[in-house]
Amino acid sequence: MTQKCGYIAILGRPNAGKSSLLNTLVGQKIAGVSNKPQTTRARILGIRIQDNVQMLFLDTPGIHRTVKKVALNSLMNKAAWSVLDQADCVIYLLDAEEESFEPDYEFFKSVLKSAQGPVLLCLNKTDKVKREVLDSPILRCEQMMASAKEEVGPVAAARLLGDHPFLISAKRKETLEEILSIVTSKLPEGPWLYPADDLTDRSQKFVCSELIREQAFRCLGAELPYHLAVKVDTIVFNPGIVCIDALIVVGRMQHKGIVVGKGGSKIKELGSKSRQSLEKHFEQKVFLELEVTVDADWVNNPTSVSDYAEFEVFDEQRI
Repeated sequence: MTQKCGYIAILGRPNAGKSSLLNTLVGQKIAGVSNKPQTTRARILGIRIQDNVQMLFLDTPGIHRTVKKVALNSLMNKAAWSVLDQADCVIYLLDAEEESFEPDYEFFKSVLKSAQGPVLLCLNKTDKVKREVLDSPILRCEQMMASAKEEVGPVAAARLLGDHPFLISAKRKETLEEILSIVTSKLPEGPWLYPADDLTDRSQKFVCSELIREQAFRCLGAELPYHLAVKVDTIVFNPGIVCIDALIVVGRMQHKGIVVGKGGSKIKELGSKSRQSLEKHFEQKVFLELEVTVDADWVNNPTSVSDYAEFEVFDEQRI
């Protein structure tokens, strides 16, 4: 049987459910997920094999506008847009719970113009919306698709598959069968690019940092400093236990106090929940050592951003 292999970019605005979709498709958590926007900062590749097809899914940071000239925001946007040049297919996610898709419209048109292959518009989180209410976001999706086709021209419009959105829930495998069938039919023939047992091209350190940062988003809630990063220094695999040393980086001294908490309560909670998440990932005991440090204004330093978030420092790209 002839092998097929190709890249599928997962795009959308912050909190559309891109990382949840990636994790479900791969079958294991490799990207952090929370209900706060911009949990994902760097491009993450997830690998799924189905019969003779190796699907390389590219999770990206949420495409967003910002009035601040912050290196972190700029690199996140560049990471999101850069995948279009290598993607054989694009999945664009909309959140069914959003009251308006207007903020997506310009981004979506840009995707149609820039994509190299077919584009699937998917309405995500449909399981969270009551059936009698779901007709409204579906209609808004259809209107957006029709308007975009008219504006982008016939070549770009032809990349959009269908006149109706695909209705999915990123956390429910059964809702993804249709888009997986379409994606596999669109990928080119060719040898697999990764070994059959690989799930991602990212290092274990990166995956561990994502899992710890996810728990920081969950534990700190509204208090979470946006300028927070996690850098895993060492991972040592001992018999029966994995030992991990990680650094939590914040941009201001007062942020350190938020992360540590009164009497160390927050850092203890974060450490405990992170350890549980890591033990699930490694399927064995984990000893986790966390330290909090201050790196003033690191989000405006491209070198620091690249180091802490494992970003590639791109040449100028479309923003």
